[in-house]
Amino acid sequence: MSDIWRANPFHRMRLGDAAPDRIERWGDDPRVGDTERGREIGRGLWRIAAERMAGEHALPWQAPHPSRHFTARLHSFSWLIDLAAIGPSANARIAQLIDAWIEHYGEWDELAWDPELTAERLFAWLCWGRPAFEMGAPERRIALMRSAARQARLLLMAQSELGERHLGSIKAGAALILAGAAGFPEAIRLAEQGEEMLMEACAKQFFSDGGHLSRSPEALADALCDIVTACDMLEEPAQILRDAMPKFANMLRMLRLGDGGLGCFHGGSEDSAASVDAVLARVGGEMRAFQFAQHTGYQRLEAGPLRALFDVGGAPPLAYSERAHASALSFELSSEQERLIVNVGAARELAPAARMAARATNGHSTLVLADALSASLEEPRRGKGPARLTGPTLDDVRRSSDDSGVTVQGRHDGYRDKFGLLHRRYLFVDHEGKNLRGIDEMIRPTKLKSPTPKKNIPYVARFHLHPSVRARLVEHQMALLETPGGQRWRLRTDAPEIVIAPSIYWGGPAPRESLQIVLVGEADPMGHGLAPPNRIRWALARA
Repeated sequence: MSDIWRANPFHRMRLGDAAPDRIERWGDDPRVGDTERGREIGRGLWRIAAERMAGEHALPWQAPHPSRHFTARLHSFSWLIDLAAIGPSANARIAQLIDAWIEHYGEWDELAWDPELTAERLFAWLCWGRPAFEMGAPERRIALMRSAARQARLLLMAQSELGERHLGSIKAGAALILAGAAGFPEAIRLAEQGEEMLMEACAKQFFSDGGHLSRSPEALADALCDIVTACDMLEEPAQILRDAMPKFANMLRMLRLGDGGLGCFHGGSEDSAASVDAVLARVGGEMRAFQFAQHTGYQRLEAGPLRALFDVGGAPPLAYSERAHASALSFELSSEQERLIVNVGAARELAPAARMAARATNGHSTLVLADALSASLEEPRRGKGPARLTGPTLDDVRRSSDDSGVTVQGRHDGYRDKFGLLHRRYLFVDHEGKNLRGIDEMIRPTKLKSPTPKKNIPYVARFHLHPSVRARLVEHQMALLETPGGQRWRLRTDAPEIVIAPSIYWGGPAPRESLQIVLVGEADPMGHGLAPPNRIRWALARA
């Protein structure tokens, strides 16, 4: 269904006028809101990731917005949970904002009534918008009920389009189930169609080990929260949903770091540790701990207080790679409850230009040759939508353990065509969790027939630090890392040069400036990787 057809007055007439008199049941979303952001909204301060509206605006709908993306995220009402997190004192503000939206956009708007935004908004209203439906202006309540019911019917009519939106189809399925439980007209049909959408998503959108096909930990968490919320409203959820939730929950546990948040891989952020705790507490079934997600493509190295997540997977399937990152062999590391080494991250509400920048290999804690990408970003056909990621091929992934600790290795060919070199990385964690050691090798395959570059190839190995971590050079080839909790770590290397440079972190609720440690050198295009200059070693030891 095209945007043009949706805007047709005849189509809008098909959405009908039938509406409920009241909301019979409210959704119980396990997510936990950000009270700091909620208080900002209460004061009329509006921020979406890195973008902000200038000044204070009690009602944001008619004021100038920084971008179309910002406007879309306002229409999604994804921020409503943060306002609701303040408690009863925010009820009047919630009612005011929803009533104002109804006044301007309750009948139709080309952007606001996009099916995916509509699904997000209806889900948010039926979980967190109770004050508007029960305490809002009485003269507007009829219009609110009518608009909510029309939005549910729009989701019914847009199922085929939503099927291509992946997470959008899961949100829409959950929203339809909530609408059915709320007592909207044709409640049984709404719930049945919503459950059908969730069943189809569980069958098609996930690897057999429980990871989402996007390879994004945050996407998995979002999907699980939506499915848990929806299934709580069903008398007897389908067996495929009951079987899927424990599998998703076990994978989510595997992708957590020491602070309880998620690794920032493939278009995701840390997410809220409280939200992850809450959704996991709502999922029954057998808890199964594992260290290697073969299909989703992550290795977990865990010892004592140390937790490392290692990306040893290739690109997601093409249809799911809109937000995928060129992050092969990158890793994130935490000790106790503090993050040390991270990727730049890309919170889901980040503007498209920043999201695109975060996808580059240099935004990850891995080795980069000549500032190139380790994967290809291809513009979609007809030039619509974000670039899709393809490659590289990951192989030689192995895990071993001995008396000293655990070693994981992986290799990718993302630089082979351009530079004739493969990148292999080893990560080792000792059993006490006091040492992480790594080796990066740049290897020319023996049978490679491609032309050989005449000059050495510059490389950098980047270690992006969490914004709370301070770093300084203390000796030749050594840096000292210090955390707010008093941890001190020394990073030593045999790379020719080590520098500390600025970075940025987009993995939290708002962008923050940070640092990165960069190991610098040049690789021999004919090098075998077993010795310098095509091999560098580094070690992170607790002081």
